Amino acid sequence: MAEEMNYSQLLQQEYDNHGTSWTRNQFFDRNGYLVIKNLCDPKKLFHPVPQLRGQLNYRSKNLNDFEHIEEEKQVKGSVARYWHPQYRKIHTEIRLILEEAIGRKLYNTYYYDRFYFPGQDLTKHADRPACEISVTVHVSTNLQEQWPIWIKTPDTFTDRTKLKIESHGENRCINLEAGDGMVYKGCERPHWREPMPGLLETSIKKFKGDKDFLLYYHQIFFHYVLQDGTRAHHAWDMSK
Repeated sequence: MAEEMNYSQLLQQEYDNHGTSWTRNQFFDRNGYLVIKNLCDPKKLFHPVPQLRGQLNYRSKNLNDFEHIEEEKQVKGSVARYWHPQYRKIHTEIRLILEEAIGRKLYNTYYYDRFYFPGQDLTKHADRPACEISVTVHVSTNLQEQWPIWIKTPDTFTDRTKLKIESHGENRCINLEAGDGMVYKGCERPHWREPMPGLLETSIKKFKGDKDFLLYYHQIFFHYVLQDGTRAHHAWDMSK
């Protein structure tokens, strides 16, 4: 499981950001994120909850051709599927929409989807270089309440030396409906989720009698880099 960023790391994260991911969308640049309603048809994204847990790394378009790692490294107990064939074409379709939204050309890097279960959280973190421009898309859930993603907006400084903070960024709470996407600067903006509502033990007991009672939350993450940016060499990143 990834370690949560502490206060000192958050300050260093802001200091290290040099605006390399500038775009032509003022709201996106000022806040580090942008919500696009109805980004994708959730029916095209839907997939039943897998029986396997852990990490599945797909190697081809064959649904049976994958490597299975028993423990998912970022969110213990969840299931994360890298390069699932269902979403290969959608990865590019969404890239075209994002290019229009932010006014910059992008390269695909990688994508994966994750099924979360009650009690699981996502620690506060920023992403690796292949996630310069990212979007998290909500697919489906059977929760009866919202489960938001949180993102920290940028600090502002008195000058370019960044020696003195003028004002701290805000922690924004973002709720997404099925098919909505939050575009964000993955390498720059810390983001996280609090523990998912519900009791895992109760959910599992009900699941044994009726699979529809297994509480879950399904999310897909599509990642990109700017074609003319400093991270362009991470295009089609195959690491996991």
